[in-house]
Parts: sequence; C-alpha cells; structure tokens
Amino acid sequence: MGVNSKKHDKSESDRKAMNVPATKRAASGVVRAIRLLDLLVAEGPLRFSELEERSGLPKATLHRFVNELIEERFVLFDDRAMTYNAGYRILEMANRVWTRSDIRMLARDQLLALNALSGETVQIAVHADTHAVVIDHVESTQSVRLSISVGNKSPVYCSGTGKVLLAWCETDRQESIISRISFARYTPNTVTSLPELRRDLEQISERGYALDLEEHFLGTNCIAAPIVDHAGQAIAGISITAPTFRVSVDELVQWKEPLIAAAAEVSRRLAPRTGDFDSSSH
Repeated sequence: MGVNSKKHDKSESDRKAMNVPATKRAASGVVRAIRLLDLLVAEGPLRFSELEERSGLPKATLHRFVNELIEERFVLFDDRAMTYNAGYRILEMANRVWTRSDIRMLARDQLLALNALSGETVQIAVHADTHAVVIDHVESTQSVRLSISVGNKSPVYCSGTGKVLLAWCETDRQESIISRISFARYTPNTVTSLPELRRDLEQISERGYALDLEEHFLGTNCIAAPIVDHAGQAIAGISITAPTFRVSVDELVQWKEPLIAAAAEVSRRLAPRTGDFDSSSH
C-alpha cells in the first residue's frame, strides 16, 4: 500500500506541475512534452536548471523527456554552452505541412491540363509511412474510370505515385520505409520481393517516371512523375491513370513528357518554400 501511495503522489505532483486536469491524465505525457517544446521555442536556448524551473517538471521526468526529444531531433543540446534549444525537426515538419497545403493550389492547373490532354484521371499524392495518399485529383469524364477520392491510400511498392516517392528519396529514408513494408499480392503483377522492388526503383530513377501496370488493380495502368524539393527529394507525385482496354501501355508512355513537365513546373513553383529548384533533378 505504501509503494502505491508514493506512486500516486508522484503522478499527482507531476500533473499539478503542468496544470493537467485529472480527466486528461492518460495523455499528460504528450501534453507535457508539447509544452516543453513550446517553452524552448519561445524562450530557448535554456540550461537544464532553467528548464526545470520554468516547466515545473520534476528533475527525473524532465531528464527523460529531454533525452527522448533529443533522440527524435525535436531538441538540440549544445554541449559547449550546456543549453537546450528547439531542434530542426520542428522546422522540417512545419515545412512539410506548409508545402502540402500549398501543393494542391499550385498544382491544380497542371492536373486540369493533364486531364484535358489525356481525358483520363489525374491525381496528386504525398507520402504517408508505407503508403501514398491522394490529396487532390481530377477524374476522367469517361463512363468507365478508376474512382478516386481525396484520402485514398495505396501501397508505395505497387502504385505509380508511391514508387516515385520511394525512388526520389534519400537512401536512409528509403531504406527505413522499405524495411516497414508488408508485401501483399493484389494482382499477378504485384511486386512482392525486395530485390524486385529495388530493381524497379533503379529503373524508375533512370528513366524519370514510374509505371504501375496492373500492379494494384487489374485492368488499370498508371504513369507517375515526382514533384521534388530543392534537394531533389520527392515531396509528392503526379499520375495519370487509365483502364487497359482504352489506353495501351505505349499510349500511356506517350504522356511521359507532359507529365514530367507538369511535375517540374509544380516543383519550380514550390521552390520559394523549399529552396532553389534545379530542373536537372528530374
């Protein structure tokens, strides 16, 4: 009973220190970490003693939070000044959110132009763990078409936009994503092995675009190109999707130049947000 009472008193003091209501105790760790980041953003750099005083957190709790946040690059420690400050990962995340919100507006006319050119469904998707997620699209007016909605997800290893997001990705991040893939066979054409996927990504990087030839859905083909940042890393993918009975692979590939040009134009428009754009990245 004595041990349980001490634990209760400790958690109660932690809660009061950060003014977290008892009803929100389960989420208090997340809330306190966020408030700690807020403090560093507003007042950093700070020494540990200053952090302890201003956050109101017990020393052991603060030490744990700070170490975990340093590990995840949310906090930087300057070992010469012995101070803590907000880390660059906060800027990276903010930039991604900012960029994604802008992409839809900046790419809309390119999606419409590709739709008018091809008569087929055009979409733009961004990376989300092991999937590509649609953030905007213009559907084909044909009676038979692939129906796509904003928020639709497709695996990165068997979708056009997913594969360009993987192919134009720094090596460490690409390996991290690939290591989390759980391969599933959607059609007889689905890539289901790492060696096969790596060969596919190498070919995609060389030719500048990706193909999904009935790999995710039978009867549907897709061609995709990357929208990249200043460092040549993909932040989104644009694709044209068409049914196999209406558009052959040869006809699909004929759209590669306008598709790559559209992706390059959106990349150029995003340059003020991601840095100078080098068109040779494609």
